[in-house]
Amino acid sequence: MTLGFRVFTEIERPSRDLIARFQDIPTPDIADAMQRSGVVSGEIRPIYQPMPRITGPAVTVALHDGSFFHVLKIGMEMTRAGDVLVIAGRGNTHYAMLGGNVCTGLMHRGVAGAIVDGAVRDVEQTQKAGFAVHARGLAINAGPMEGPGEVNVPVAFGGTVIFPGDIIVADMEGIVAVPPAHAAAVLERVDALQAGFARLQPVLERGEITNIAAIREKLVAAGCAIIPGRYSPEADRAGVETSGDGSGYEVE
Repeated sequence: MTLGFRVFTEIERPSRDLIARFQDIPTPDIADAMQRSGVVSGEIRPIYQPMPRITGPAVTVALHDGSFFHVLKIGMEMTRAGDVLVIAGRGNTHYAMLGGNVCTGLMHRGVAGAIVDGAVRDVEQTQKAGFAVHARGLAINAGPMEGPGEVNVPVAFGGTVIFPGDIIVADMEGIVAVPPAHAAAVLERVDALQAGFARLQPVLERGEITNIAAIREKLVAAGCAIIPGRYSPEADRAGVETSGDGSGYEVE
């Protein structure tokens, strides 16, 4: 049986034009548009600052036991210029799954960046090469050279599932994976959200809290007491409560 030890040599990549439309969208806006689906755990962060932005289709590598050399190398061979290498290491931070020499090679190969649910090393060399990497942590030791793993299969990565060919967007705030079949709808939703944000700017620039009247109404309807005045420890100790609409004190 080959399950758990497979390499698929091809993926279906979205068009370059579609990928380019995500190039300048902040990841929080994409996350909001996707109703928080496809969002990678915030524990996976840029390994240096400032970090170049990453946008491109996912080439996935599942390292079941961190087998660095064979499975990862063949996964790297599957990448093309503009791809994002996605290394699913099951959160293992005992040893590095990516190092400076590999990152230098990927940079010259034209790979857009790498995201690693595991540890990496050689931060200074990677930064000098200008290669963008997000990882769960850092480790000095290299991982095992041989072992099972898979390339270009769906992977569990930072609390979400990433499929080969998903559009990966990573910036200083986080990482999202956009299914290409839904990309056009996500872009439409982003446009609508950003238009709404633009309409709010005059209110924010006046220092006002948006939608506060409706929020007050909902809080009172839910039983929250909005009490004019200051908190009183004496009143609390005396068992003073308010009416449901916050209109005044009633002592039991």
